[in-house]
Amino acid sequence: MSARGVLVRAPNWLGDCIMAMPALAGLKKADPDARLTLAIHEPFAALGGLAPFVDETVPLPGQGDPRRGEVLRGLRRRDFDTLIVLPNSFRSAWDMWPGSAKRRLGYGGSLRSFMLTHAPARPLRHSLHQTEYFARLIGTLYPNAAPCAFEPSIPEEARNAAAKLAPGTGPLIGVGFGASYGSAKMWPAERFGALIERLSALGEVVLLGAQGDRAVEQATLAATKARPLSLVGRTPLDVLAAVFERLAAYVTNDTGPMHLAAALGTPVVCLFGPTSPDETRPLGAHVSVLYHRPDCAPCWRRDCPTDHRCMAAITVDETLGAVKDVMRL
Repeated sequence: MSARGVLVRAPNWLGDCIMAMPALAGLKKADPDARLTLAIHEPFAALGGLAPFVDETVPLPGQGDPRRGEVLRGLRRRDFDTLIVLPNSFRSAWDMWPGSAKRRLGYGGSLRSFMLTHAPARPLRHSLHQTEYFARLIGTLYPNAAPCAFEPSIPEEARNAAAKLAPGTGPLIGVGFGASYGSAKMWPAERFGALIERLSALGEVVLLGAQGDRAVEQATLAATKARPLSLVGRTPLDVLAAVFERLAAYVTNDTGPMHLAAALGTPVVCLFGPTSPDETRPLGAHVSVLYHRPDCAPCWRRDCPTDHRCMAAITVDETLGAVKDVMRL
């Protein structure tokens, strides 16, 4: 099968985008002549440059941005053979329709099936890991497209930038304490503070996060006597990937960046609470998941309405132990 062009509307969350990459890599392997164009939210656009199988990346401005309509109209005017809509919403299909693509693939439902030529029923909710969820969809049109490992390719400029930001010669231990999804995914700041003090005996601690994590950063720093290096708000996605390459370990809430770190082979300790590792655990050879599932989990809430018992059950001692294990200390 050879396509003039395949337009992929990426998922709306960074973690989901990364979990979709094995399926897209498998598509490219099954059909090397396909030209993959990735339409992805602007803040995540650098991810396309990290994926060797993506031929073109089109950043999508956010809702309400006056540039968004022009970008979408430009995509609809182009001559794509196939459109793959990975998000499940009506809007994500509507934005891309009508366009030139003769084949339009996306899971059915959300009143959008009339816009798609191939609209398989969604698998039972919460029944698959997200990587398999995307692979099953793409397999509808590409039955030989088995998922392949996502192996990010980092530009040399990003590596140089990371070396300047985190030049430490000893072990670097990254800490990701935010979660854009909501506070329910966050381990308490005072526990991160206590952990950072103890991690400082193992290496240099590096705080990582987006600009929106500033408030959590300050709460965490207020809870520790240590003075870690903070790169919060200073690492675009490609530079963040290069920082991950330099880490001896990365301990983090359940966030999008943890998937990127795991894909790079960084030893990762993931703290799970309101979500399910069965569906969204990062894929990698050096991943340790800490999860104490209470009766109310997984609830998938953004904010906990009770006592946050899922995250409170994870102790500083066991987290430190898991970091030592992945560092092989």
